[in-house]
Amino acid sequence: MTHPEQTALVEAAGALVSWDLLGGGQPVTTVHDADRAAAWLWELDEPETLAAVHRLAHLSWARSWWPASTVADVPPLHPALLAAEYALATAAVSHLLDDDEATERALSALLPLPLDALAVDPDLHAESLALADRLAELAEDFGVAAPAPAPLARRADYALAASGGGRPDGLVVQRGSAPVDWSLVPPGAVDAVAEATWIILRRNGITVLEASVPPGPGGVPARLAARFGPVELALEPTPAGSLTGTVPLPANVLLLSADQRVFTVYAPGFAEPVPPDPDAPARRSALVEFALARLDDPAATLTERAARLL
Repeated sequence: MTHPEQTALVEAAGALVSWDLLGGGQPVTTVHDADRAAAWLWELDEPETLAAVHRLAHLSWARSWWPASTVADVPPLHPALLAAEYALATAAVSHLLDDDEATERALSALLPLPLDALAVDPDLHAESLALADRLAELAEDFGVAAPAPAPLARRADYALAASGGGRPDGLVVQRGSAPVDWSLVPPGAVDAVAEATWIILRRNGITVLEASVPPGPGGVPARLAARFGPVELALEPTPAGSLTGTVPLPANVLLLSADQRVFTVYAPGFAEPVPPDPDAPARRSALVEFALARLDDPAATLTERAARLL
């Protein structure tokens, strides 16, 4: 199977159905319970069913791996539109899924749709109204009250805090930057393209490590930390918009070899630091290009095509 970051996946009854977002082509079906899978596998020969499963797989990928980035101009996906399309896509193929309550779970995560915010684009607005109607019907079928639509102001321009743009407070000993491993932080927690920066300073006779990483655009700041050799530091949101941290640094850290002075950002309780993946930069660059193309693709989901407006 391809790397999870580039895999659109559906957990069906007795099998996994997946697509390689960067490779295209036909889905890969991995059967782990032949008896359960036999009840529905034949349906994948029907173009309509295959397209519905593919849609759910893509939306599942977007929920986990969409590479929102201010630096790369990839806007975040609106959570209410994404939740709505995901619920409808789940219901469309619910009889194939491994989770018998998948539709109910998806409906429980609904949020108020930003219908007024899409009024500036007649086509997208019409699609969003139709989406709201279909969602209301589905919710009624399951005895759930769909949230009332809510107006949403356009997202304010996000000012990326410049790392190292000011004069450092102390004598600079060493500085550097490192990409953030997407798999070590929650979806949207950090900018998918911008790198974390770090600097070692001598200040008032003490050696300190300062670090900063830009958060994801439109996201809720997550509890993040960073590891530099044997040292750990918490990264907290600042009024300027970045996530920063400072920690005293033992002098012997400067004696570590370069391969031991690796700077890694991660979310405690979500994932533990792992060695860098040498294939990650090329893969993630391709996924950013894929996401940018989806924003203007007529075949993309409403959530993707509306992302620039919200």
